[in-house]
Amino acid sequence: MKPTSLLLALLTVPAALSAQGVTTAAMSGVVAAQDGTPLADATIVAVHVPSGTQYRAVTRAGGAYNVPNMRVGGPYRVRATRIGYKSHAQDSVFLSLGQDLRVDFRLEAQAIELEAVEAAGQRDPVLNPGRTGAATFIDPEKVALLPSVKRSTRDLIRVDPRNDGNYSFSGRNWLYNNISLDGSYFNNPFGLDDPAPGGQTNAEPVPYDAVAQVQVSVAPFDVRQGGFTGANVNTVTKSGTNEFHGSAYTFGRNQDLLGNTVRGSPVVANPNLSFIQAGASLGGPLVHDKLFFFVNGEIERSDNPGSDFAASRNGSSGFGISRVDAAIMDSIRRRMMTAYNYDPGPYEGYLHHTDNDKFIAKLDWNVNASNTLSFRWDYLKAKRDLPPHPFVLSFNNTGRGPNESSLPFYKSGYAINNHLHSFALELNSRTRGLANRFFASYNRFRDFRQPFSEDFPTIEIGEAGVTYTTVGHEPFSIHNILNQDVWQFTDNVSLFRGKHVFTVGANFESFSFFNSFNIFRDGVFFLPAGIASGTTFDSLAQFFRATDPTNPNQIKFRSFIGTGLYKGEDMSVGQVGFYAQDEYPASDRLNLTYGLRVDFPIYSTTPVDNQFSRSLTALDQNRQPTTIDQSKLPGAKPLFAPRVGFNWNAVGDRHTQVRGGTGIFTGRVPFVWIGNVISNPGANPNLYPQSGAPVRPQGPAKDSSTLAQSFDVNAV
Repeated sequence: MKPTSLLLALLTVPAALSAQGVTTAAMSGVVAAQDGTPLADATIVAVHVPSGTQYRAVTRAGGAYNVPNMRVGGPYRVRATRIGYKSHAQDSVFLSLGQDLRVDFRLEAQAIELEAVEAAGQRDPVLNPGRTGAATFIDPEKVALLPSVKRSTRDLIRVDPRNDGNYSFSGRNWLYNNISLDGSYFNNPFGLDDPAPGGQTNAEPVPYDAVAQVQVSVAPFDVRQGGFTGANVNTVTKSGTNEFHGSAYTFGRNQDLLGNTVRGSPVVANPNLSFIQAGASLGGPLVHDKLFFFVNGEIERSDNPGSDFAASRNGSSGFGISRVDAAIMDSIRRRMMTAYNYDPGPYEGYLHHTDNDKFIAKLDWNVNASNTLSFRWDYLKAKRDLPPHPFVLSFNNTGRGPNESSLPFYKSGYAINNHLHSFALELNSRTRGLANRFFASYNRFRDFRQPFSEDFPTIEIGEAGVTYTTVGHEPFSIHNILNQDVWQFTDNVSLFRGKHVFTVGANFESFSFFNSFNIFRDGVFFLPAGIASGTTFDSLAQFFRATDPTNPNQIKFRSFIGTGLYKGEDMSVGQVGFYAQDEYPASDRLNLTYGLRVDFPIYSTTPVDNQFSRSLTALDQNRQPTTIDQSKLPGAKPLFAPRVGFNWNAVGDRHTQVRGGTGIFTGRVPFVWIGNVISNPGANPNLYPQSGAPVRPQGPAKDSSTLAQSFDVNAV
């Protein structure tokens, strides 16, 4: 089911969202004679000076005009003309992402010769009649001035007071946000570990020098904004102009740039490490005033210690020294090599590597006076080395290290890979009395893990109720593959009639997943007491006894390695949305926005029937016993989201305004919740006591129709 939240906002402080699309800005206002008489049929021409892009509008009855779907930034030169009146212009007009800037004109009759130009342009990003909801705008000036140690948009969005320093807003879990790039869906839709692409590898999906503006909105009363119950974080990338602009940069550090003394006395020797980031950007015209390009490429390489702790030697202790004894770890490694021909790798002194390459290319084409076309491609290839899962399987959730109590062997870790291709196409069209925005995007995510170990069971060794070390394969990384393909199509039509701006539109999103998650396929060993008591090999003596080649009951670890097909399942999810709204200035001091959005989530995959799930009893919303059939996913239930927003110029001088509204917002759930019902419908496979047969054999292969699993979990 989709989470739904009802938000009521009455805001008199900065930060709000205008009723515009997520990649552009707009301009509106009234043209009148000197005596205040509205002038119909006046022509407004706004020129984006850096690119020569022109936007035109004609005033309607009442003198009102609207110029939608404009490039963000500036400066713009805006001119108002009408037969019988002297034309007036205003220069140095700048537009922020999502802003609807009001620029009013008072025209003199042609017979009157005046040097002065009178044009009222309300440039304040907060005190603007088009703003109703709650949002924060980070414009190009702020992007350039705000410090960012990691060169990350996460540092930029921290200026929003509702942010927790990462991606959580107003206390909402970050997986309920909608992250977009140039208006395209740019989340991590499956919802594993991090809300943004590349988050698992600590990689930014977009080069920092390519960021033009960022917008964070929590309660936008524009019905075109949907798909979140946390916040909508939209980043717009730079575009080329009529002048060539470029940059080149590099950053680096190593252990020599780290301190290791306190009051002049050495505390600890710095480990070897290195970091380098380098990139370059270039933008300019391909055809003057017509076709523009922008490109930015960046690489990052990092080597960091795989562990901040060293093993104890001869009873040593202190800062950075683990309780784990080096002699014992050497004995464990020798035992595994001699008895099982398996080298678990080092337990200290190794490095973890992080690599990422990213590139973005963007084309902007002024097709003609009525149409502009934009195309963007973003690429990311990132890889990061990690230790074993930090807590799952550890004794009493004490952690598997590396820490002061535990040092895992190197081969118990893995590398996570994030590969991304993102394409977006946007066409903005304008005619007299009508504007259209068509948008299409495709995102191709390919995430997979590379275990450091060859196939081998996972062995947890504890001492005194705390994990001591981990040997063997990382159990969550066995043929762990996640492929995600996301399509998005949006079309918005705006009609300008009198003082009204009517907007109707539709949005379609398609999500296709392939998830292969073969947890514990090579076996994880536990004592007969089972997992609940946290007693894996809960003493070093037990481990050495169970692995002694002279012991007739020695565990034959390699005989438990999984065979046969890896399992994996496909899943398809979609969502269709329709919406309509009206923006209406009820008076010179009161602006209203009201509309309705309806979304239909579509689950087109039928999970494998699992009778085991129906043998369990759960509690419903009334805390009454019920059973759940996991083979039935939710239907296409309509999600209605009415919204109303207002902006009131309280005094009349636009120095004090009251704005707010109320609305219903619906969003997506992390699709891993649904995906695991399909790809992992049973309990965890292949858990073993200290000796004996597997508790469960391997699960279903890809596209299998039956569950080849026993559910005798009491045998553990």
